[in-house]
Amino acid sequence: MGTVYKAILLDGTFLAVKRLHASQHHENQLLSELMTLGRLRHNNLVPLMGFCLEMQEGLLVYKYMSNGSLHDWLHGAEDKGKILEWHLRVTIIVGIARGLAWLHHWCDFKTVHLEISSKCILLDKNFEPKISNFGRAKSRSFAINGEFGDVELVKKDVYSFGIMLLELITGKKPSQITNLPNCLDGTLVQWNNHISKTSSCGLNDVVDKSLLGKGYDDEIFQFLTIACSCVQPRTDQRPTMLEVWEKLRAIRERYGLTDKDDYQLLRQPQIGTFDTKDDLEIIEVKTH
Repeated sequence: MGTVYKAILLDGTFLAVKRLHASQHHENQLLSELMTLGRLRHNNLVPLMGFCLEMQEGLLVYKYMSNGSLHDWLHGAEDKGKILEWHLRVTIIVGIARGLAWLHHWCDFKTVHLEISSKCILLDKNFEPKISNFGRAKSRSFAINGEFGDVELVKKDVYSFGIMLLELITGKKPSQITNLPNCLDGTLVQWNNHISKTSSCGLNDVVDKSLLGKGYDDEIFQFLTIACSCVQPRTDQRPTMLEVWEKLRAIRERYGLTDKDDYQLLRQPQIGTFDTKDDLEIIEVKTH
């Protein structure tokens, strides 16, 4: 959509400012982002602080995320010092699942993201994940049985989440993940035959080498199973994000996050600022 700049205010506060490319396509994406983040607030969504529209200029102002994107941590080839320990990966993936479950099931405007990837996951100073880039998101103010009505769109988010979970476990880029044996057809037949839950034998071929031999094999196996259920070829065979979050949360309990805290975050109420395009306040920027 554009170029992101790091901004520093006079009081030392950091912000991220996205300057959009001038085009009708990007203007539509800007409006979609404003309509989504402008009315939704959640601990796992990137906070939108403000915006400016003037002639062909479009600026979006966000809270600055000091740890950058998940993609850079997983694939920053030039920075070998960037290694995500397993407990941080668990924190990140559970937070993303919680955010998507909230968007799909709990907020008043049920929302699908449609472009979930490691590039749109930002990490704050505590590595709490924030979902960003809502330029293609779709929302509904009504739902079927409390859920977003278009199942195909919802399950597209689930599939993308599964690919990202595999990316986080394997350390491979999405283009490389499609070559993993018997994974994208949603099965673990081959892996079940040669992966032991109590040893690293068999995990060596698929898991990020920095995670091996550290006593996490059982959890990694469970995460792989969940990831492969998300990428089933048939949408009706994929779980919902609420089901995914509940399974991941159970695994994460060993890291000290209680049920009460997690459920409070899941059911966190949104605080909206505007609901329609007519409610957008256009800020005039005067040049000097």
